[in-house]
Amino acid sequence: MTGRVFIALSAFGAERVRLLGQAAFLAVAAAAGADGAEIRRELFDGRPLPLGELRAFAAALGLGIRYSVPFALYGADGRLGAEELAGYADEAGRLGAEALKVSLGHAPAAPDFAELAGIVAGLPCPLLIENDQTPEGGRLAPLAAFIEGAAASGLSLALTFDIGNWRYTGEDATAAIGRLAPHVAYVHCKTAAERDGRLDVEPFGPASDLAPVIFGALTPGLPRAVEFPIAGDDLVAATRHHVTQLATL
Repeated sequence: MTGRVFIALSAFGAERVRLLGQAAFLAVAAAAGADGAEIRRELFDGRPLPLGELRAFAAALGLGIRYSVPFALYGADGRLGAEELAGYADEAGRLGAEALKVSLGHAPAAPDFAELAGIVAGLPCPLLIENDQTPEGGRLAPLAAFIEGAAASGLSLALTFDIGNWRYTGEDATAAIGRLAPHVAYVHCKTAAERDGRLDVEPFGPASDLAPVIFGALTPGLPRAVEFPIAGDDLVAATRHHVTQLATL
């Protein structure tokens, strides 16, 4: 079974995307045969946000939309950012997004899952929590405790599993998928390699040793996204190569 492939538009380079606008890269994603694109809030340059225009253009191209927001559910004080989440959810609704992706943040030891459940029930699309590159939101223990605690309370929350981000928090992606697989609904595909004392993002595909481990543990056909740099003189051809590779996982 092949899976739907999205392109996180950050893959085309933040500076270039801010300069040319995310609509230009929706066209590249569509020409390359992708099923959808991940609109990145941090790549908007100026206001008002062109949400309606992007929605219409994506629909015309036949692309699904997912919305990524650099927002943590819980602030450093452990409080749920309910108002901020509502605002981002409104933006996701105006985009026609099929999912809204955020990170966990500083979740308290005993979260009020009833409060969160009430908010999630009113969202226009599913909420996905991603393992990010921070100690509070990107380590297995607190993330798994939160997701499992929510499930025990009757609140089913889904995850974006970012394969490469585990390296940034010193975690083992194999251990993470072993525990989190039942909750994963979307996969960010990238790896990270250490060079000169720093981690650099690299492509992920069928040749990776992690590919059968990660995708073998997941429900077949889950959506997955290119979230590593796409480069080449022919950007459509380079993107098509990665789309074709990831679709087979």
